[in-house]
Amino acid sequence: MSDTSVPARELTLDIEAPAAGGATIARHDGQVVFVTGALPGEKVRVRTEAGPPARFLRATVTEVVEASAHRVPDRRLDYVSTGPADGSGAGSAGGNGGRPVPGPAGFGGMEFAHVDLAHSRTLKAEVLHDQLKRIGHIDADPEVLPAPGETDGTDWRTRVQLAVDDAGRAGMLAPRSHEVIPVTTPPLAAGPLHELDIAGLRAPGVRRLEFAWAGDRGALIVRGRPTAQVLDAIEAWLPTSFSLLAEAAEPENGRGRGRGGRPRGRRRAHASARPLRVLRGEPTLTETVDGRDFAVGADGFWQVHRSAAALLSSEVVTALPADVDAITDLYCGVGLLGIAAARATGAPLFGVEGVAAAIAHARENAADLEARFLALGVDRARLPDSDVIILDPPRAGAGRKVASAIIESSARTVVYVSCDPATLARDLAALTDGGFAIESLTGFDLFPLTAHLETITVLRR
Repeated sequence: MSDTSVPARELTLDIEAPAAGGATIARHDGQVVFVTGALPGEKVRVRTEAGPPARFLRATVTEVVEASAHRVPDRRLDYVSTGPADGSGAGSAGGNGGRPVPGPAGFGGMEFAHVDLAHSRTLKAEVLHDQLKRIGHIDADPEVLPAPGETDGTDWRTRVQLAVDDAGRAGMLAPRSHEVIPVTTPPLAAGPLHELDIAGLRAPGVRRLEFAWAGDRGALIVRGRPTAQVLDAIEAWLPTSFSLLAEAAEPENGRGRGRGGRPRGRRRAHASARPLRVLRGEPTLTETVDGRDFAVGADGFWQVHRSAAALLSSEVVTALPADVDAITDLYCGVGLLGIAAARATGAPLFGVEGVAAAIAHARENAADLEARFLALGVDRARLPDSDVIILDPPRAGAGRKVASAIIESSARTVVYVSCDPATLARDLAALTDGGFAIESLTGFDLFPLTAHLETITVLRR
């Protein structure tokens, strides 16, 4: 196989357009090159990745020859303690005043770290438009709006996952790599999460650290096989406002420290995850939206941006018709969107979710409403008669079977919340072919400085 491997090369490229995933597109000898760390309109020097022959190349910027006016210093350097502070080195700056480019401190999860925040939304809107047209054959030009109260895009994450290297240092993974780049504080984290001294923690034997914050309490989930001494050290390091949970060494059998935890949330589920035991505090957090409390497992799904739950709930309620007889909430999680709709209309609510722990919380959260919840895969559920369907699927989208069930249902209004433009485009193509019309489609930058965005689409028939 090595005889057919394409070696790494140094190229000078003109960047043409943004691509999905935060990369940009250039061409070399007629072949598409997906470039990391560049902006449309720039001339850059890159190093391509070695590998087997493919229809396209991948490359990373090593020098900016002609910089975009929208380029800013790489914000990732604010989160690392190693590497040159000026961005020089393997990813040295060059051209147009020596503006920094991603270098040794570069890590995944901040694809637009080098881009002006407002311009990053423009790039996301272009990608959304392209995927709607190319995948869904939908000619739309949606806006991507900033999150409420947004400032510089760095203070929003209420859920953070950090990888841990063999030396016990916590950090972010390098793009398309298992290499852990240690960080001093969780990137893009909000409030108390941002204040955590990650550089002061050593956790050998840990595979991943998962932090969550809600209201005035937080939680840390430790995944891996650390010793009891390492867990004691983590507990001593962790602020007292955080609960501490860890994977059990063996399947839960009623023994061990504390009570058993709950399964992983639907969007971040890991097949290899073991049951959790509580070492300190509680296994549940309380989120408050529009004056209403929602119980959610420390390891369960909740919107990541500090303003997302309130914004999405409000947008869903605004999209509802004047008269609503019944509401179905697909992929309902702990009930956030469906409960908001049921409260606003007084209509009965039916929710479906594949994670049993989330459904248990949904029932608790909707105890004062006329609501029924089913713990079952959405693609296996029989939909009741409802004139409104809300769905907020994982990045894989709803898929053909669920789209067909929606088309065959009695629903006249569908509110589709999506975190992936490509699967959204695929599903909207199916729904519009099935008789629904798109009334509105709006993007929200609820993942600032990353390649992701949230959209809300309202369909009627």
